[in-house]
Amino acid sequence: MLEIKSPITGEKLVVAESDFENRMDWYQAKSACNELGNGWRLPTKSELKLMFKLLDPNGKGKFKNSEYWSNTEGVNNYAWTINFKFGMEWSYNKSNEYYVRAVRAL
Repeated sequence: MLEIKSPITGEKLVVAESDFENRMDWYQAKSACNELGNGWRLPTKSELKLMFKLLDPNGKGKFKNSEYWSNTEGVNNYAWTINFKFGMEWSYNKSNEYYVRAVRAL
């Protein structure tokens, strides 16, 4: 089980062991996470950044060197991603397809 502590709420979060099989747009990503039930959801940008800092360097979670969606929305139909190769934050159109990793409160 992968765990992190949310920098915003202080709650402990469980991070899904793996990505969803296919990349998806932001709307599909939110829906797929919610459909897992039991409080699973798309992580915030801060939580995703923490996953990059704490889990990825240690090889935990086997993240891909690519963008992952967060649930943090930008402006004009954009939402934030974190690039797991460089740790950069980018805002992309929600119709773009990127990787998705779900989280839930412990």
